[in-house]
Amino acid sequence: MQNIYGVILAGGSGTRFWPLSRHQKPKQLIPLLAGKTTLEVTVERLLPLIPARNLMVVTNQRQYRDVVANLSPYLEENQIIAEPQGRNTGPAIALAAQLLADRYGKNIIMMAFPADHYIGDQERFHKHLLRAAECAAAGSLVTLGIRPNRPETGYGYIQGGEPLPESSTQKIAAFAVKRFVEKPDYRTAATYLMEGGYYWNSGIFIWQAASILTEIDKIIPELGQSLQKFAINHAAYGLQMALESFYSEVASVSIDIGVMEKSNHVVVVPGDFAWSDLGSWDSLDELQLSPFAATQPVITIGATDNTVYSRKLTALIDVENLLIVESDDALLICRKGSTQQVKEVVGQLAHLKLEQFL
Repeated sequence: MQNIYGVILAGGSGTRFWPLSRHQKPKQLIPLLAGKTTLEVTVERLLPLIPARNLMVVTNQRQYRDVVANLSPYLEENQIIAEPQGRNTGPAIALAAQLLADRYGKNIIMMAFPADHYIGDQERFHKHLLRAAECAAAGSLVTLGIRPNRPETGYGYIQGGEPLPESSTQKIAAFAVKRFVEKPDYRTAATYLMEGGYYWNSGIFIWQAASILTEIDKIIPELGQSLQKFAINHAAYGLQMALESFYSEVASVSIDIGVMEKSNHVVVVPGDFAWSDLGSWDSLDELQLSPFAATQPVITIGATDNTVYSRKLTALIDVENLLIVESDDALLICRKGSTQQVKEVVGQLAHLKLEQFL
């Protein structure tokens, strides 16, 4: 465990949780999970497996101070890296791998996690991470897949291929990855579910720092060259100048498209624990989670199957299948199943130049 390091990616904008999420406080910085932020819960989830001193968070300059404040019980300020510009997950993960390799050596195991996911069975999750670490120690780039329980069209999928030899310590399967597939339509997703061997792409990655840096050099050589310059600038001029130079020249690319889909050394460890990427208010409702530690009562008269997230007493009469979210300055009312369209509300607010609500 001393050789395992965790990187948490916490730079997203999170428009789908408006009106609680705003540009300054996106999804990972609002108390979506009973009064705790998803970022805070992500750190707490990892601490039994990864020591706090082995964690790093990559965020952006706009949210940096809020991230530092949110994680002050767990991490030191120098463990939190602020990107000058957003460049997707590829440069963020590459930068973290370079920093960890420079500090602790290229043979360390690096685990990368989104800051805004829900995971139900923590102990089972840790066992899957340890199985993935075994595969990573052998040189593979590992991703956690999630066994699908419905024909979901909102996630990318990973198709597993040949099984790897059984682990001597963790009785958990692992497979060479045959291919990554983009978000399918419903019929295709139903076919994946029926055939088996397909897994949701969780966006959680495990590898040796040396392995991911080698693949970056091979597959995205321009990013690898920028990393080498970053290392030189970091040593000569300090972190801030090195970051500014690095982000001024790297292209925006996801780690999935940039590296994982092109590498020949990718392994998937299918997870059988409860998981959600918390992509919308609907996903929070399905998990029966609340963003507030305490709420006022809801009075219903002839009203059914409604969910209310509010600190005010709310009365509902003769309505059904509604989701209602109240913030200090805005109110969202929509039908369940339609909350993906919340991002369109955010677009309208920007078009109308109502920046105070963004």
